[in-house]
Amino acid sequence: MRKLQVVLLACVGLACVAARPVDREDGGLFADAEAEHAWPPHTSRAEEDRVSALPGAPAAPVVSIFSGYITVDEGAGRELFYVFVESSSKPRTDPLVLWLNGGPGCSSLGGGFLSELGPYYPTPDGETLQPNKFAWNTKASMLYLESPAFVGFSTSNTSSDARVGDDRTAADSREFLLRWFDRFPRYRRHAFWLSGESYAGHYVPQLADVILRGNKADSSRDRHEHPINLQGFLVGNAWTHAPTDNRGAVDFWWSHGIISSETRDGIVGKCDFARVGPLWSHQTDSRGALDFWWSHGIVSTETVEGVQHNCDFAAIDPLLQEVDEEGAEKALYVSAVEQPLRSTPHPPLGSKAEKCDRFVEQAMEEMGSINIYDIYADVCLPGPARVARQLALMLRDHPAGAATRKLITGKQDPCIDSEAEAYLNRRDVQLALHANVSGQLPGPWQDCTPRIEYSREDLLSSVLPLYRRLLEEEDIDMLVYSGDVDAIVPVIGTRNWIRGLQLPVTSAWRPWHGRTGQVGGWTVGHGKLTFATVRGAGHMVPYTQQVRALDMFTRWIHRQPL
Repeated sequence: MRKLQVVLLACVGLACVAARPVDREDGGLFADAEAEHAWPPHTSRAEEDRVSALPGAPAAPVVSIFSGYITVDEGAGRELFYVFVESSSKPRTDPLVLWLNGGPGCSSLGGGFLSELGPYYPTPDGETLQPNKFAWNTKASMLYLESPAFVGFSTSNTSSDARVGDDRTAADSREFLLRWFDRFPRYRRHAFWLSGESYAGHYVPQLADVILRGNKADSSRDRHEHPINLQGFLVGNAWTHAPTDNRGAVDFWWSHGIISSETRDGIVGKCDFARVGPLWSHQTDSRGALDFWWSHGIVSTETVEGVQHNCDFAAIDPLLQEVDEEGAEKALYVSAVEQPLRSTPHPPLGSKAEKCDRFVEQAMEEMGSINIYDIYADVCLPGPARVARQLALMLRDHPAGAATRKLITGKQDPCIDSEAEAYLNRRDVQLALHANVSGQLPGPWQDCTPRIEYSREDLLSSVLPLYRRLLEEEDIDMLVYSGDVDAIVPVIGTRNWIRGLQLPVTSAWRPWHGRTGQVGGWTVGHGKLTFATVRGAGHMVPYTQQVRALDMFTRWIHRQPL
């Protein structure tokens, strides 16, 4: 392939069409007259973030990109990294959409921007980018955020910030948005939507909640004069309610002929989906081993927290074989883990936990080497390796964590993930993106980081009470969608937790059709909450069904029926 360098357009506003903006039916927070004010130029601070040349990008189409850091906590030195792509269609009037990848701990830059729905895909040579003609920035201005701190290029000067949960993630994301709008004030009046997938099933509704509460209550720095114009959100294959999502995964495996009836019955009968779900007994990385020991009562909570806080999991694998020479405290904790492990290497024979592990291990054997994120695809696809690695680190205590082990076979993620990582670790690319300018990252950029210690309680908490609050007290539109061949957070679990909300049906179950006239999936309306499937899509819907995903996205953010 030819290697191209391109200078990106300096001002897409010159080519904009002065069309009437798409507003909410009730006028939203801003009147039409206000929305029709002249579109102001970018601030000088925004222009500093403009990406003038992205190495390896094709000459066409021209894409207007900005990227950089925004400080969300001066005292802690916490900075979040973003990439912003202006709409290539009608940037003056198209909606603004924030995209969040999940994990927790996975990058929206390596995920959404570079391997799912962004303007480019990396190539095997690691040098060039190819255009994505189904990029979501063809219909909206897209904002990609690496959150929380220590994910991707996002940083903090405070090491304890690595211990994080849902509350601070949401609060930091809102603070980021407020300061981003200060830098890009021309977008304050645009319709604003949230979007994401997987663990963004927590991030997205929680961020919507803090935005709406903040619009009503926050008067700091006179920001009450500039509320965030949130219209709603869309979230795919959303991790929402552990018992239902976990049970849905097992039922999906069985209903699609992946596991036997005996194995399915064994998992259902012996595994606690709410707190300690199926574990793979043969852990091969240190974080997974810690989770296994803790969940089976082998080590104390204090010991595990100490190891997590003092150990570099990227460098210690397995934990008991490599100890950083500098860390006496680290060695102390490793010793505390090693001794009880030797005395109690497995759950007691015949215990419920031991039987659960046995049935889950049996399920893995029955599945074989399939792509659990897209069961009809080959194993070498973009999204699965990235999220599989993070689930193996973060969500070991349910079927998601168990199922990932078959997918991780080497130090590098296969296919597009490794290509994206190689590209984003190029120094010229980082400098072009205004990322890691001073070399503050302690190691290479990683698509999913092992550096954060995410709250176990938050990981397993339910988002259903928040959905009930949003439905009862707020006026936003919510789309929950599912790729119907994802076996990790499958459609079965999502349908069951939505059914559990006991909402009236306002739009009957029906197929929806894409631009080709083919059935794109099925949808049902429950007032402010809409559910849709995307036919033939896996966990990473925007990549595995590009056309259908773009059709669904376009209709939703422009308030057109599916």
